[in-house]
Amino acid sequence: MGKESMLGVRWVEEKAETVLRAAATVARGEIETEVATMDSETETDTDEGFDEDWADSNPLYARASGIQRISSLTLSAATSRGASIKAAVNLRSSSEAENDTDADDEGDDHNKNVKVKSLISGDSGLESGSQRNKDSVLHYFVATHDSEQTLDLYLSRIITSFLSSPLPVFAGSSESPHSIQSRFSKHQVPHSSEEGTTLEEYLNNVKINVIDKATRVASPKQIGHMTSALPYFHRPLAKLLTAMNQNVVKLETASTTTYLERETIAMMHNEFYGSVCTKSFYTHYMHSFDTALGVFTSGGTIANLTAMWVARNRALGPHSEPKMASSDFLFEFKGRRSTAAFAGVDKEGLFKALNVYGYKGAVILGSRMLHYSFKKAVDLLGFGDFGLGLVDVDEKFRIRPDALEKEVLKYQGMGYLIVSIIGIAGTTETGSIDNLDALANIARKYKIHFHVDAAWGGPLIFSREHRDKLMGIEKADTITVDGHKQLYTPMGLGLLLFANPTMASSIRKTANYIIRRESADLGQFTLEGSRPAGSLHLHAVLHLVGRDGIESLVTRSVTLVRQMENRLSGHPTRAFQTLHEPDTNILLYRYIPRVLRDKVAARAPLLESEDEVISEATRRIQARQAAEGLQGFVSRTRVQVLREGGERRWVDAFRVVIANPLTTWDDVEGVVAEQLGIGGQIEGEMVDERHSGLLAGDNVVMWIGWPFEI
Repeated sequence: MGKESMLGVRWVEEKAETVLRAAATVARGEIETEVATMDSETETDTDEGFDEDWADSNPLYARASGIQRISSLTLSAATSRGASIKAAVNLRSSSEAENDTDADDEGDDHNKNVKVKSLISGDSGLESGSQRNKDSVLHYFVATHDSEQTLDLYLSRIITSFLSSPLPVFAGSSESPHSIQSRFSKHQVPHSSEEGTTLEEYLNNVKINVIDKATRVASPKQIGHMTSALPYFHRPLAKLLTAMNQNVVKLETASTTTYLERETIAMMHNEFYGSVCTKSFYTHYMHSFDTALGVFTSGGTIANLTAMWVARNRALGPHSEPKMASSDFLFEFKGRRSTAAFAGVDKEGLFKALNVYGYKGAVILGSRMLHYSFKKAVDLLGFGDFGLGLVDVDEKFRIRPDALEKEVLKYQGMGYLIVSIIGIAGTTETGSIDNLDALANIARKYKIHFHVDAAWGGPLIFSREHRDKLMGIEKADTITVDGHKQLYTPMGLGLLLFANPTMASSIRKTANYIIRRESADLGQFTLEGSRPAGSLHLHAVLHLVGRDGIESLVTRSVTLVRQMENRLSGHPTRAFQTLHEPDTNILLYRYIPRVLRDKVAARAPLLESEDEVISEATRRIQARQAAEGLQGFVSRTRVQVLREGGERRWVDAFRVVIANPLTTWDDVEGVVAEQLGIGGQIEGEMVDERHSGLLAGDNVVMWIGWPFEI
């Protein structure tokens, strides 16, 4: 008997000259099959170790799909030693007609066979004749053209409905968290025979419970977060990537996408470092196996962490003449034993590294506006939370270079290793851009690794109008950029660029079965192992949208936010106060209750209690608009602002992020007008509650109008 199966099933006819091999496809309820001619004299099982009865004891593995209608199937009963049912399929395809002798013979064959009523016997423990009995595990892996096309049509309608319904945004909800949680309360994996586990039932449940009230991040009226509408071509590209299922950790599972990823990295590298790198530089390093121009990650957090990992390993690398080492020791490298004082932090750990180099601790320096990913970095790299030194910012939320240099001298005087200085090109909360050139000069002066977190503002490099704001970024040792922010790729695409491609060797890790030292495997240099070929999305944007297209998108977004800042600052009601002049396309502002508008307009100093009244009103407006608003959504944050005498005070503010190319001025005006209306309601409620600062009286308990923090 030959090594043939249909969806894992051995369909055999005793002492026959042929064995039918079925690769079923749907054509409106009919099955088309192919015939594979086998050696009729071979009756022994040549598939070593194969258990021919396994399929019968595991019916859900090898039964025909419910989608593949069984009305046209026939089977022959085989009785050999009580074995499981052996089947032969009655061919109906016209392409196989020449193999039949005549219609009478075909009819005789049909009469000899027993028509299928159920592919699963009563002994299987499943209800006879049910739709589930007609399904198998394997049919999910061998989809037919018609079934997948039907599914695509269904999902396309859902997607169209989702994208064409900009309101409500569903960033907040008046529905209680307990009510939402009740729809997601299962804690056990269901059996495939349970109700609700067919594909149709599952997708219907997902539509009702997930999609219908999912946040409309692509809505032009959602101007509160860094997620946006995407170019339409990403949707079919995502399907293509899923079908290919490439794993770019190694060349053996990404034979072409590995090189596409390296090309994409080189394009981005050239945008930031092209002024200092020649064409021959890229020719040499783009596809170099033992170096990397950069690495793709799942986002800015992993990119920033990888940058700090590189900075630490380079600062505490192998050392032959340690400052503080009691004795030399031996270490093994690449199978050879060598004499050296210290093998590097990656080999011997942070504790020994600091002692060998004579440091009392390690620290990363950056502004108070640093992204929270650096808190994770200092924790994971062994520096601890106190290993993150935060430097004061100015009134525009940019790091003060003079304060940074004082911190450098302070930590050096304490005997600390300064692993890296961080510059920010577009802070997450305010969009502010540090003076990167000044920071680069300080880093070079004290020989410290300089990293720029340009996850948000990096794409300004494409804008001739705004690229000067990034002056000095070409001096950075490493740069983080997010594709899924202002490069308009789907979520989960970050990028870390290396000024010097050999930096990657400081974190290079290899294995015997993949990512071998002599291979082109990208996994040698990435923190993450298995990764999808998401670089195709950025590759597509760079080619289809193009540098001029990216320029127009970025420039327009910044312009729109500038216009909004002008509108709010000069609003006839004087109901709003902006907190900064935007560097990019993020703006902070707050709502001013009527009783305080004259004072704010006159730029008179505010009492702390008055700032708190403004913050309270702003919080309430934002939460109510998020839950009940009909015009759009903005987010909220809490930042420190400078007050008289250098005092720093925490205040709450609306946070607007405009990156969606579909957002118009009317959308912006709609959000502002709605906030004015809600503000009037909130002021009345606060007065009724005798809120401190508006009327004398007792302080009110926390307002209960919002369901939860947004």
